[in-house]
Parts: sequence; structure tokens; C-alpha cells
Amino acid sequence: MGLQFGNLPIRIRRIVYYSLSPTEQRTWAKSITHGIPNLVNRAMRALPPMLPGFIMSAVIYKWSIAAHDRYSRKDPKLYENDK
Repeated sequence: MGLQFGNLPIRIRRIVYYSLSPTEQRTWAKSITHGIPNLVNRAMRALPPMLPGFIMSAVIYKWSIAAHDRYSRKDPKLYENDK
């Protein structure tokens, strides 16, 4: 009787280990019936606090693009006398 795995002299009592083989698991179980409604529910709860930030970001982005275009435009009065 050598020290092999399964014949070690240490015994652990009152601890039960359960495991499920990866081939017995159902990976996509209830993903359509439970997962998608849960995703919609979480999105609807998380969207109202985030919505003002998204709206302000879009407004600031549009304003900055318009301001950049306005400031980078050439003034035709500066080039009237060029030939």
C-alpha cells in the first residue's frame, strides 16, 4: 500500500463534493425563455440613470463638431484681392 491518490492517510470527514460532468451540462438551457427577458428587464432598469449622460454626450459631441467646422471655415473677405 503506497501513497497513491485515493489511498492517502489523510481523511476529510463531513465534506461532500458534488460535480457534474461537462458532457452532462446543458449550456444553453433556458437561454431563450429566461435569458432574453432577464436581459430586457435589466436593461430597462439600468437605462433611466444612464440616459441623461448619453443625451448630454450626444449634444456636446454635435456642438463640438459644429463649432470646429465653423472655426475652421475660411473667411472669403481675406482673399478678395488675391490673384
